[in-house]
Amino acid sequence: MDCREIVPHLDGYRTGEMLPTIRRSIADHLKECPACRKELEMLERLTKTAKHLSVPAPSRIAEQVRVATADRYSVTETDFGRVWIGFTPKGITLLRLSSEDADAFETHYQHRLGRRPVPGTAPDRYVEAVRMALEGRKPHSVPIVLDGLADFERIVLDHLARIPVGEVRPYAWLAREAGRPSAVRAVGTVMARNPVPFLLPCHRVVPSTGGVGNYGYGSQMKRELLEREGVAVKTLEAMAHSHIRFTGSRTTGIFCYPTCRHARRIGWENQVAFATSGEAKAKGYRPCRHCRPLVEAG
Repeated sequence: MDCREIVPHLDGYRTGEMLPTIRRSIADHLKECPACRKELEMLERLTKTAKHLSVPAPSRIAEQVRVATADRYSVTETDFGRVWIGFTPKGITLLRLSSEDADAFETHYQHRLGRRPVPGTAPDRYVEAVRMALEGRKPHSVPIVLDGLADFERIVLDHLARIPVGEVRPYAWLAREAGRPSAVRAVGTVMARNPVPFLLPCHRVVPSTGGVGNYGYGSQMKRELLEREGVAVKTLEAMAHSHIRFTGSRTTGIFCYPTCRHARRIGWENQVAFATSGEAKAKGYRPCRHCRPLVEAG
């Protein structure tokens, strides 16, 4: 190896970060080359000097970094009341409908996520998405951060987000979609602990027996949210009372959940009511590919 090949590798030779065979070649060269030995000595002096050049970052910079990366929150007024929006630079972390004050929200946030948020201003698109969801409109896409949740919770919430506006699905359907068909109660727990309601629409999950069911903010608000999205809640409840769970179409031979967009297009004269999917299958009907109704085994 000549000097042109040796010099770029001298720092690696100094730190030992190279293959033994190359290190031996450089060592042999250094024995015979005063110029490269001098270059190596200069590198060693620079290294020792550099240790004394480091200084701590100004405290104001550390504070600016802390604020820029901290969990923050703001509040927006809606016709349902005050909605607190927690967020980080990555996206929305928590939504809460509450008349509480800032200190109470900060305490709640810390209890849920383990971090104390600081006041801030939520991006306009976050505020607009929350308002759209509460008005029954499909909100535009915004990032949602689910860090710290168990894998099962994240999977359930991911599938929850796919339930279309104006449609509902039973808890058992969501358990199946999440790959845990027997975990219906666990799905209910995930819904109760949903950190980002409205945008992750737990109000669109209902009992398998029909009707609307419970909701963290009260069944009346759940009814209102669904009605704003175009769900005929009274019809759903009447069907549940009559033990009707599915709607079939005589023209297509397909059966759906009653709120499915395809079911809503069936003319009344072509509608067929079914109490179970087994009954629908026994009469030759096929499950809808859009709403993918639960089908009993057998």
